[in-house]
Amino acid sequence: MARPHSEGSTTVEAPRDPTAPVPSHTTHLLKVPGATALIIGGVIGTGVFTLPSSLAPYGMLAIVGLLVVTVGAIAVGLMFASLSRRIPRAGGPYAYAHEEFGDVTGFTAAWSYWLTTAVGNAGIVVSWVFYVNAMFGWSSDNLTRNLVIAMFGLWIPVGINFIGLNQVRRFQVITVFVKVVPLVFMATIGMWFAISRWEFPEWNPTGGLPWAVITTTGALVLFIYLGVEDASSAAGRVENPARNVPRATIIGTLACAALYVLSTVAIFGLVPASELSNTGAPFSVAMADLTGASWSGQAIAFFAVVSGIGALNGLTLLVAEVPRAAAADGIFPRAFTRLTSRDAPWVGLLLSAALATILVVVSNIGEGGLSAFNTLILMTGITSALPYFLSALASGRLLLTPGKRPHPGALARDLTITVLAAAFSVWCIFGSGLTPILLTAALMVVGYVVFALDRNRRRRSGTLVVAKQAPSA
Repeated sequence: MARPHSEGSTTVEAPRDPTAPVPSHTTHLLKVPGATALIIGGVIGTGVFTLPSSLAPYGMLAIVGLLVVTVGAIAVGLMFASLSRRIPRAGGPYAYAHEEFGDVTGFTAAWSYWLTTAVGNAGIVVSWVFYVNAMFGWSSDNLTRNLVIAMFGLWIPVGINFIGLNQVRRFQVITVFVKVVPLVFMATIGMWFAISRWEFPEWNPTGGLPWAVITTTGALVLFIYLGVEDASSAAGRVENPARNVPRATIIGTLACAALYVLSTVAIFGLVPASELSNTGAPFSVAMADLTGASWSGQAIAFFAVVSGIGALNGLTLLVAEVPRAAAADGIFPRAFTRLTSRDAPWVGLLLSAALATILVVVSNIGEGGLSAFNTLILMTGITSALPYFLSALASGRLLLTPGKRPHPGALARDLTITVLAAAFSVWCIFGSGLTPILLTAALMVVGYVVFALDRNRRRRSGTLVVAKQAPSA
């Protein structure tokens, strides 16, 4: 980063080279397999293992919502892959919005994305608790035990990340292989039995307008696709990001999409909707029903538990990377750039885990169960869709800027993907419902207060860093 120079009472620093990764002294960079594992490991958590229960009241029409979100998630993944080629730097959604629109928009994207990963971890761990209970045959009604399990799920990945990136990479690759086992089983063997039985639920048991039902289920489904931008968010930790990030993004997103659609349809055909609505561990119920042995349900719960730890581990890394990149640009508090001797951004790790802990405690004391899970995943849909939308605006601006436009064929392709990703993001926000929107808005207001206070403190101390101003139209 360029050396700052004095200008009056304020220190102004030259903008950092946008293609340069956030400074790091690690020598263990991720290649395509590791970056793809980061995508699949971050995307496939325990959300997909609980989602069939959330979707059950909406019948088979929920599968249409799943398919629509799948198309939207692929568009988002392709958009980020394209953006990572043009702006190969760490920070993902934050970096792109900041590069094109300046500090305030960049902060909006960074804060929202940070909330996504922190609130998302809370949602994952709520689902994870369902499967830990299912694995041991415990009831899900013991609040104290649920909270203790949740704390282990949130803080063990923090410890793994403190050990160092190389350990994170190894842990991710191992858990990816374990977590896909139940999904592959349900997408193949489970689907075969579901088709042979043909006991799928009604098309639209709610009786509501089809598009309204699709919108509602789509807002719920978005949660299981969070992470399609994981490799671009950690571009500074990926070897040759201009080439490897797009490859990892596309491979990881398509693999997850196939497993999600097929396994969810299989669950719908194996377990009655009334039974699905009363459990937080539908894969365990389906497995036990399929084999007639309760131990098989506990066995598949083990895979879901490992899956959740893998997702929490990957997201715990990313939850600190975006504020770290934003802090390096001077729009997040400087403390987020502090590293341990093993290259772990410890301030971001601890604060993110603390926020997730608060959300888990509050949700369990309040609604609890599936209701708490649904509220958390709807909030993450909003906080993720906002930076997705801002990234789509950045992509459109880049594509239409004279001198930066690709050849006509690539322009048409990338513009189509960008418009689809933008429309998908807006649709997800407005489909989430009033309560999640209000809760998210309150957290965004807190963010702007933090931003204003940090700017004022820097200005008063004469250390304000002007990393980037919004470019003129």
